[in-house]
Amino acid sequence: MAYCQFVLAAIFILGYFGVVAGFMLGYVRVPPDFREAFIALIGVVTATVVQITSYFFARMRANTTGAVQ
Repeated sequence: MAYCQFVLAAIFILGYFGVVAGFMLGYVRVPPDFREAFIALIGVVTATVVQITSYFFARMRANTTGAVQ
């Protein structure tokens, strides 16, 4: 198994939710000048989280159907 993929995915996803929680709870503030760039950055990172989760769910589904990885 590729443990490195699991570790990197876990670090990325936990970090993502940590950053989002920091912004939602008010620990981190975005200057008004950078607000549009920040929204674009969060959008790109969110798309990456979706790709990571879909990869692991597709991998789990292939294992349950008996397909070879």
